Amino acid sequence: MNNIPVVMFVDDEPNILKTLRRLFMDEDYDIHTAGNGREALDLIEAGLRPTVIVSDQRMPEMGGAEFLAQASRLLPDSIRMVLTGYADINAAVAAINQGGIYRYILKPWNDDDLKLSVREAVNHARLVEENRELTRQLAEKNQALAQANERLEEMVQIRTEELRQKVRELEGRDKLQQYLLEVHPLDELLAKALTVVAEVCQTDGLAYYTPSAAGESPSRLASRDGDSGPLSPESEAAIMPALTRILTASGQEELEPQVVHQPGFTCCLMPVARGSQVFGILAARRPEARPFDEEGARTIAAFAQQVAIGVNDCGLQDRYASIQTSLDDVLQDLSGL
Repeated sequence: MNNIPVVMFVDDEPNILKTLRRLFMDEDYDIHTAGNGREALDLIEAGLRPTVIVSDQRMPEMGGAEFLAQASRLLPDSIRMVLTGYADINAAVAAINQGGIYRYILKPWNDDDLKLSVREAVNHARLVEENRELTRQLAEKNQALAQANERLEEMVQIRTEELRQKVRELEGRDKLQQYLLEVHPLDELLAKALTVVAEVCQTDGLAYYTPSAAGESPSRLASRDGDSGPLSPESEAAIMPALTRILTASGQEELEPQVVHQPGFTCCLMPVARGSQVFGILAARRPEARPFDEEGARTIAAFAQQVAIGVNDCGLQDRYASIQTSLDDVLQDLSGL
């Protein structure tokens, strides 16, 4: 709606239209007049958008009721009023029923009453527009609130899953740590570690690779297959170059985890090392649709450190047994002297 309300008067008597113009000369309205219903409809169809339409009831060719009924179809938001005499009261009722009339005004009118009626009609139109705008804004805010609630629910679900994952990780690391309090054979240690990592990191395949003789590819020392882990010949061939690079690295700065992306899967290769000594690589596989993010790689890295401790202890146990055997041999030789 324009800032200045548009008011249209329709009457077949020019003198009445002139009178109405003079009456509303000091009002802050944009006044338009038409000599009959057809002329008024032409103005509306040409783009005029009156806020208030005041029409005489008795006009030739097209009466006020018929005109206002057509005007209501073109401008349903306009406020429509009819001027009628006592003898035309039935026609006024028809205009109200057909044209959605806001008010009818009896002729001859009282100037103050007519001005008040138009003012109230303008205010009514303004209130309707403001209400429509407020309703639109409320709908937008309700939609934004609904979207915010959806995002909040998603964030709560994501955060809840993150916390659950953190609990699984802590429980898994504690379980593995309790296991490492005793020295176990290497194959048992790796089987236990791969089981814990698979449960916590929700992988669909795990393997532990160790260095091989010069010129040979890394060896798979232990594995825990999923539905389609990184352990099939095709998957293993895809990650073998990265495995070789890590296992043959010479400096500590080279011992970085790598994520290998292949059609259908993603594989996280995590060095199992203490200092610059690489014992092996923990290879964890996930489907392509659920790749490893930074947090997932960090979790596997934490388990790789625990595995490195266990593997190192297994090496010390083997060396201790070898030393013990050598000492027994020496003592037996000395006892024969």
